[in-house]
Amino acid sequence: MINNFKQFLFAIALVIGVSISALAQKEGDKKPPPKKEPPVIVVTPKKDPKDEKPKEDKKKPESVIFNYKYEIGMP
Repeated sequence: MINNFKQFLFAIALVIGVSISALAQKEGDKKPPPKKEPPVIVVTPKKDPKDEKPKEDKKKPESVIFNYKYEIGMP
C-alpha cells in the first residue's frame, strides 16, 4: 500500500513538473514587431535610342537595281 502511494505521489509530482516547465516555455501573447513598408519601385518607360543616321530608301527592289547600275558607272 505504501509502495502504491509513493508511485502515485511520484506520478503527480512528475505531471506538475512537466506542466510548470511547459508554462515557463510559453512565450505568451507577444505581438510581432510591425513590418516596415516594402520599398516602392517606380517604373519609368524606356526611351528607344533613335538612330542619328537618316535611313536611306534603298530597300525597295526597284531602287536597289537602279542604284546599283548607277554606282558602278554603267551608262
